[in-house]
Amino acid sequence: MASSGVRGSLVVIEGPDRVGKSTQVARLARRLEEEGRAVKVSREPGGDQVGEALRTVILETQLDPWTELLLFLAGRARHLAEVVEPALRGGELVLLDRYTPSTLVYQGAMLGDVVVGELTSLPVFLLPNVTVILDCVNPLAAFDDADRFERRGLRAWEERRSRYLSFARQFGWIVVSGDGPEQAVTDRLLAVLSSRGMLG
Repeated sequence: MASSGVRGSLVVIEGPDRVGKSTQVARLARRLEEEGRAVKVSREPGGDQVGEALRTVILETQLDPWTELLLFLAGRARHLAEVVEPALRGGELVLLDRYTPSTLVYQGAMLGDVVVGELTSLPVFLLPNVTVILDCVNPLAAFDDADRFERRGLRAWEERRSRYLSFARQFGWIVVSGDGPEQAVTDRLLAVLSSRGMLG
């Protein structure tokens, strides 16, 4: 279990829609908890009552790009302060489904990589200990017509995938294949955490 006074770790699991991020975050959490680790699972947008309300607005409303970006960033600042930071101070390993990479990929494509990169690098936003991009050759499931991002279809998905991989090369994020059986993918992710000294 977490030791008093030991700061936890922030692990971000990222990638385009329909590559199994949420499934793998849940599987990782179970495995880590079985090993006695204190784990906090959260997501963006979301993570608390305010974040979930923002999530509904962002995903279900057609917003102009600047409003969308600023809502994402406001939700992130609150989420870090109210959910992530307390868990880290308590020594927990935080598994976060989406973070800065999504903002760079989605909002950067609309507003420009430089300005979005500058805003996501403000001191209020924590740097993760590990950022993993879960990558698949093709989406693992059909897109959700209720999600305005997924409604843009396969071509948009491929463009986002390309941007994730490009940023991974630029920033040194770890790319892990999401193809194959779920257990195999989980084992790949556990191997990444093990290589960073987060297991055992």
